[in-house]
Amino acid sequence: MVEDCNEKPERTDAVAATPRVTLRLEQVSHDYGPDPVLKGVNLSVSAGEIVCLLGASGSGKSTLLRIIAGLEPLQAGVISFDGAELARPGREPPPEARRFGLVFQDHVLFPHLTVAGNVAFGLRGLDGCERGARVIRHLQQVGLEGYGHRYPHTLSGGEQQRVALARALATEPVVMLLDEPFASVDATLRRRLRDDTRRALRTSGVPSIIVTHDAQEAMEVADRIAVLHQGRILQDDTPAAIWRTPAVRFIPELLGDSNAVDGVGAADGIETRFGRVDVPGVAIRREDPYRVIVRAGSVQLTLGGSDDPEVVDSRFLGDRHLVILEAGGERLRTLHGADPKVAIGARVKLAFDPAGVLVYHKHDNDSHLS
Repeated sequence: MVEDCNEKPERTDAVAATPRVTLRLEQVSHDYGPDPVLKGVNLSVSAGEIVCLLGASGSGKSTLLRIIAGLEPLQAGVISFDGAELARPGREPPPEARRFGLVFQDHVLFPHLTVAGNVAFGLRGLDGCERGARVIRHLQQVGLEGYGHRYPHTLSGGEQQRVALARALATEPVVMLLDEPFASVDATLRRRLRDDTRRALRTSGVPSIIVTHDAQEAMEVADRIAVLHQGRILQDDTPAAIWRTPAVRFIPELLGDSNAVDGVGAADGIETRFGRVDVPGVAIRREDPYRVIVRAGSVQLTLGGSDDPEVVDSRFLGDRHLVILEAGGERLRTLHGADPKVAIGARVKLAFDPAGVLVYHKHDNDSHLS
């Protein structure tokens, strides 16, 4: 007997009733034998918010995600959800009891099931019409309407990742956790997939955490970025604040398109091998050592003399020109919208835009001054 799906619309009460909840981590620590991986991590994510855990390999970000999911034991700290304690050491619900959606880098689709079968796999307690309607809705949400009959091997890597996202969202999870979800997708599709994923997560209205080592990805997708380094969160803020006022010098170096050069405090700025850097409004101590972070696009070049920095390479990048300079064993990469017309081997003078300069005192725990 064929069910009359027109008389049984899919239930939407679960989505409509999604509460404004918060996922909260307090003093979460973890180690593998003698090696500490996480050190007192505090983090909160509200409903509808996307937080990116940004860090290099070995920073502890994937371990933290696995602890939240229940795939790793919670050794120290507390995880709460919607104002109630979810887990503490020795009292942890298994992953399947947490109703958290998981998306990993390697898709993990079932090859013998169609796209629709993969998305429907985790749906329980629904009749055929409700299940089918939910599958269609979530395939539409990730831009795969009409793909339900296809098999995973006929899809591109980006399409497979969208199926994995749809499958996770279809179970109507209370939290979404994504571990490097775009890493295996080629560059031409990555941005579209980021946009689609962000839209789908915001539509779902649940707290979402994305693990990534790609700073540009974090800037494009996140509402907040938590920078994780050696098991600690160095800064947790909006992408704009992370970019404009990074708390420690590791952060702008992680974000890319920045150079770090050594300098010494002078009467009216900081002396570096690439010339004087003016830092108006910042109290500079004469003769003290500083680390100066220079955004690659904040430098102007003019021809100089024999004692000035040397142009060691120059490349056309399409919309920008890259010029690489060397002085006293240090290297500086600069980016220019228009061709600066300096030849390899030329000597140049540099003018620094203060808006693109960040100053850190080397003896004050790399604290941000500008």
